[in-house]
Amino acid sequence: MKRESWAARIIAGALVATLLVVCTKTATASDQKDSPIHIIWDDDGSPDGIIALLYFLHHPGVKVEAITVSCGEAHPDVFAEKLTRMLAFLGTTGIPVAAGRSKPLEGENAFPEPWRKATDTFWGIELPEPIEKPQSMSASQLIVEIVNKSQKPVIVFVSGNHTNLAEALRLDPAISKKIKTVEVMGGALYTRGNIKSDWSKINNKVAEWNIWVDPLAAKEVFTSGLTINLTPLDATNKVMWTKYNASTWKKSGVPEGVLAAKLLQWMLDSWHPSGIYVWDLIAAVNVTTPKLCKSKQVHLKVVTEPGDNQGQTVVNKSLPPNTNVCITPNGNKMKKHVKKIFNLRSE
Repeated sequence: MKRESWAARIIAGALVATLLVVCTKTATASDQKDSPIHIIWDDDGSPDGIIALLYFLHHPGVKVEAITVSCGEAHPDVFAEKLTRMLAFLGTTGIPVAAGRSKPLEGENAFPEPWRKATDTFWGIELPEPIEKPQSMSASQLIVEIVNKSQKPVIVFVSGNHTNLAEALRLDPAISKKIKTVEVMGGALYTRGNIKSDWSKINNKVAEWNIWVDPLAAKEVFTSGLTINLTPLDATNKVMWTKYNASTWKKSGVPEGVLAAKLLQWMLDSWHPSGIYVWDLIAAVNVTTPKLCKSKQVHLKVVTEPGDNQGQTVVNKSLPPNTNVCITPNGNKMKKHVKKIFNLRSE
């Protein structure tokens, strides 16, 4: 950088400070007041979950404290190593990564094996050698450690099944007092589930995958007394993402935007070229910018008994609310917001 006189440097510094304030205000308008937002990202190895993580990693108002992997689409041990490679691709260090247990707390529910194979390869995207290795401790142990040592209440973002958080609460129930909120993508309240429609071999039309894989864990989290903000299929299925969105993320030139674009393009090529849902990204935007979705308070019960409605999230109007639910997202504003975040500091 060219050095100028003190007067010129003062003027330049003031200009940069002004631009940074404007940029931050633009990026985090309507965001939560306490910054940075401290987040533990817990996912089951989904491409939309990774897009949500990339959004958090590039958001100036978010600090990702830990990354944990649950047993959904991912084989946790395999995917944890992939995540360390992804962090190396981004040039990010200092964020601990840990794998959870290989099965749910109860039962044998699991994602279709072809989906899990795609996750094992990180959807065919080449990644460099890792700079740091996954933690030797389990995902639940890491959650307990991070929550207890954090000086501020932590948000736990759960975009897979609830196994790791439920197990962490079993290990140390006192962490519930130090968790600010649990932000969840999952469930289907007033709309159909997505299991039977996605995989016809499973005859369940009412549940959503993240809850169905480990309904006992979900029940334990929903009845824990924690403040829960839920983004269900009712909201995520109202926002369609297309090749245009992938192109705008890619044009940012920043690693997070470029990788998010690759993942979105893979989803489009593999599922529906005209447009797809990016479920976990909607939930991520709700963490930083909750005003972009109209919500309501409800009491939810998770069906745990085996059967064709296992994992269903049932609204009980006669009981006090235990969940704040995003119902009506502003899709256009969300898309503009995500584009803005991925384009920050790209010059």
